[in-house]
Amino acid sequence: MMKKQRISIKDISKELGISITTISFIINKKAKGRISDEVIKKVEDYIQEVGYKPNSSAQTLRTGKTKTIVFMAEDISDPFFSAVAKEMEEIAYKAGYKIIYCSTENNKKRALELISLFQDRQVDAFIITPPEGFQNAIQDLISQQNEVVMLFDRRYKMLNHNFVVLDNYNGAKSATEYLIKQNCQQIAYIGLDSDFSCMIERNGGYQHAVANHQAEPLALFLPFQHVNSDKGKKLFKEFIKAHPKIDGLLYATNGLAINGLKVLKELDKKIPEEIAVITFDDRDLFELHSPAITVLSQPVPDLATELINGTLQLLKSKKGKVDPYQKILPGKLIIRESSQKRLDPII
Repeated sequence: MMKKQRISIKDISKELGISITTISFIINKKAKGRISDEVIKKVEDYIQEVGYKPNSSAQTLRTGKTKTIVFMAEDISDPFFSAVAKEMEEIAYKAGYKIIYCSTENNKKRALELISLFQDRQVDAFIITPPEGFQNAIQDLISQQNEVVMLFDRRYKMLNHNFVVLDNYNGAKSATEYLIKQNCQQIAYIGLDSDFSCMIERNGGYQHAVANHQAEPLALFLPFQHVNSDKGKKLFKEFIKAHPKIDGLLYATNGLAINGLKVLKELDKKIPEEIAVITFDDRDLFELHSPAITVLSQPVPDLATELINGTLQLLKSKKGKVDPYQKILPGKLIIRESSQKRLDPII
């Protein structure tokens, strides 16, 4: 079957006897108040009948916009990032924007290549969870003033930029304080060996909470590449064996928690009788785990709404000085069996 010939505005103009300018106004939703409702309806009905679709390349040349937003996540397959992406897609679509997803894998070189690729495609905005050591690249991207740049999950205190993040410090603090209230005497923090602001803030919240509770903080920081590896499991197992009095654990990410729970099972550590557990980021498997795992849940719908609405607001802003869009949202501690109260501490 032969491919159907593409219909142009010129074809519509010739068929309806209406000027190209008038049709262009109607297609681009600029006709209200300029053109009669009767003519608008006539053109819109015909467009629907013949299945006319605007030429996206021509629109880009005319408006300078592709109506496209790039979401660069650390790992788009991670349930947290994919859940945020799904929520953003719905909101963006209703506003006439499409979202392209990609993963940086916490790789600086890969992230730079992706940014260059999408700049060539003239995307309108970037929503980025930056990899480690990426502050200068973000600063350069912002200074170019070609695209709107919104950071997600991480931020830089030395840059005046747009971001939407979780209140990581108070989230970790409240989770640790809950373990203290459950009579845990030796609480450990399992985090990433990283300069990510979210990791620094979560560790800071934990340290604040245990400062007057135990002799010293107990923390293990795993490199990013060992979060889900056998090497990571080995390091965590050695840490638990070196500190046998640990009776409470706060995991900084769901990935760390999954590997950590495997290790606790291998060591035959009973949850919560011997070790109470809380992790950041909820996943279905945490609720299905036996016992179910207490989590510091991130407000996915609110984060997605702020990310898209903030980006769209910045896109609509006139050129010139615009105040940065900065939002810090609270998490929610969802209590489950893994951190249930004990009457007496483990000795």
